[in-house]
Amino acid sequence: MEPRIDEMVLMVQRWLNTTYGDDSRFNKVEENGKTGWNTIYGLRRALQIEIGIQETSDSFGPSTYAKCPNINQGDEGNLVYIVQGGLWCKGYSPGGFNGYYGNGTYAAVKQLKSDMGFPTASGNMNRDIMKGLLDMSAFVCLASQGGTEEIRSIQQKLNYDYYDYYQICPCDGLYNREMNKMLIYALQKELGIAKDDATGTWGPTTTSLCKAKTYSIGDSNNIIKLIRYATVCNGFSVKINTNIYDRELELVLDKFSESLLIPKASGEIDYTVIKSLLSSNGDVDRPAKGCDTATQLNLKQIKTIKEAGYEVVGRYLTNTPGGTLNKRLTIEEINNINNEGLNIFPIFQEVGRSVEAFNVTTGRENGLKAYNATQELNIPVGTTIYFAVDFDPTDDEITEGIIPYFKGIKESEINNDYIIGVYGTRNVCSRLRKEASIRRFFVLDASYGFSGNLGFTMPSNWCFDQFCTDIEIGTGEGKVAIDKVAVSGIDKGFSGESSKTFEVYTIISRLYDLARNYTNGDINKSNLLVTQYLRQRNGRYNDDIWDLTGGALDTNFESLANEQVKNSDNLSFIDPVKGIEYDFDHFMASLNAVFYLSEIPGFDLNWEVFDPLVDIFATWGGDLTTYSEDVQLKGGDDYELYANTMICRKENTSSTFSLVDYLTDIDALLFGYLFSEKSVADMFYDYFIEDNSLLARSRTRLYVRNAYGDLETFANAVRTFQDGLFPNLPQFMDPMNYLKVKITSSGEVPELKYRRAAAEAFINFVTEEFNN
Repeated sequence: MEPRIDEMVLMVQRWLNTTYGDDSRFNKVEENGKTGWNTIYGLRRALQIEIGIQETSDSFGPSTYAKCPNINQGDEGNLVYIVQGGLWCKGYSPGGFNGYYGNGTYAAVKQLKSDMGFPTASGNMNRDIMKGLLDMSAFVCLASQGGTEEIRSIQQKLNYDYYDYYQICPCDGLYNREMNKMLIYALQKELGIAKDDATGTWGPTTTSLCKAKTYSIGDSNNIIKLIRYATVCNGFSVKINTNIYDRELELVLDKFSESLLIPKASGEIDYTVIKSLLSSNGDVDRPAKGCDTATQLNLKQIKTIKEAGYEVVGRYLTNTPGGTLNKRLTIEEINNINNEGLNIFPIFQEVGRSVEAFNVTTGRENGLKAYNATQELNIPVGTTIYFAVDFDPTDDEITEGIIPYFKGIKESEINNDYIIGVYGTRNVCSRLRKEASIRRFFVLDASYGFSGNLGFTMPSNWCFDQFCTDIEIGTGEGKVAIDKVAVSGIDKGFSGESSKTFEVYTIISRLYDLARNYTNGDINKSNLLVTQYLRQRNGRYNDDIWDLTGGALDTNFESLANEQVKNSDNLSFIDPVKGIEYDFDHFMASLNAVFYLSEIPGFDLNWEVFDPLVDIFATWGGDLTTYSEDVQLKGGDDYELYANTMICRKENTSSTFSLVDYLTDIDALLFGYLFSEKSVADMFYDYFIEDNSLLARSRTRLYVRNAYGDLETFANAVRTFQDGLFPNLPQFMDPMNYLKVKITSSGEVPELKYRRAAAEAFINFVTEEFNN
């Protein structure tokens, strides 16, 4: 929507052209009634003409600042017109446009000063306020653009305390380049750097003085106040009305440091933390587990990288057409890197220095080039390929070029078997996450001066963070130039083994597509067919009992799947959270039962009603019963210790209630809670792969909250089950006692004290998982 015409702004524009239009020092402004830089430049040149500057310019430079006079209540003339014009363009009403500094102008300037952070200041105009007035900076919260009152409050405090050291900055609630610069100016003042020597950047003096500072809990000074401001700007909430280093700040900075993998000593704030709060690259001397290089690595260089402590190496898939650098990854190089125990994360960059190279067409072309390279190099399916945006695009350029480019990549062959990632500024990564559903980020934080890094927080779930470039390590034939890269662990690159989880997802996807065609697009029936097929394919869950539980498989579909979907016989993978082999067959059997019950005619899968039956019988109920027998038979006098020690142990094979039993059972139930009208393939991806397996990492918390609401209700359900849900009924009529007799090896219900010990052990385990 076009901005509306503001009659007062139009009046200001006409006055400027009428008053100064014949002066060669003035450039006429467009009379459109819309505030913009053109009008602001006109007001600046008008001011310069009034104060006697002969060589005018669009900037509010040192000469304009030095000569700008105070303009006070009662004054009149063109200087007052300029003040009133600036106020109207800023959205403040001076009560008229008449060249007289009356009560209306005084009140408007007073309000402007208050919005800038000076609530008790007068309504007279000085050069600092004039510089802020004749600018496009906003001094009200721009909530529609993401501004917050908390950030705005910090901006106002910074203006109040430090404007005379730098200048008055926007108070729009947005953490941006200008605010980042203001924070560094404030730090430089507190470090004792003279005003004339301050730059608002991390130069050698600032670095040296900051490295000499270390703060401990209990310390109190203005730098700690600035640390609090910067912590909030980085997306971590903390009080801003104190300058004390207390326990609250310590806990928040621990989280911040952990989020960026920054080393932080307990109870201390040092240069590493401060630099990371106020710049994208942080302390470039900190250690890293990853690196990237444009060098084709020989064996000695690979050994140099390994000996230096690096574990993951970023390498380029192709050479740049017409370029002289041979940076292309080779099969021999892959083998040598993997044989040394290092992983590789692939980068695609043939363009990347200007927005002209980015559009839908080049996205499709480069996606195909990258795909062809992965096939030639035998790069495992499921690997993330990072497509480079190696420059500093503006928001408009991201919208017009970068987002369409990644749309084109997603339309190419690469998207079928590989995960698409981006190498770019913080802003590029965050925009692509929101607007193009890209989830893997290689952040070029080393370019700390880029506008797309200054004032932008680190994108959540980042994978790699390039924070220092052009480092030379090694000697002789082992000498190599690298960039240092922090590794979050979300993406560890590829090794000699492929990404098994993604392979499983790919096979489920193919089966689902086959089932979707078979059922004429019925999602629920397709999900049921896929889980029935996968549950029984190895013979574990294909008897008559499981046909009653999950339905008999359609033999025509089975034949079709056997013919068209290969490699579905071995779908084991490592659980992305617990690092153990996942019992995929068990999971599919349980999930099949959930889907089957939802397909029974007249049966409404109402989880509030359905939960007690499915949750107890199909998930932990049977496991806990058999485990109660374990406790009775194997626990001896220390049966309570045994119960707590042996339950859900990932390395334990003798317990009848293993960790993998717990995982597969609650995961199947969670699919029913969390996903609606999704394909089973999408469910699997969203749960086990998306956002670093975020849902799987929260599985216990999600399970308890969805099934019971809170831990107390869950604990009561466990205790009630173990004590007997229907204690007043004869045993043969009690379904829980019937279950216990049926599934225990002795054929007897375990004694109550053993059942209770098992129950408390299970409650303790789930509580610990919930809180982690």
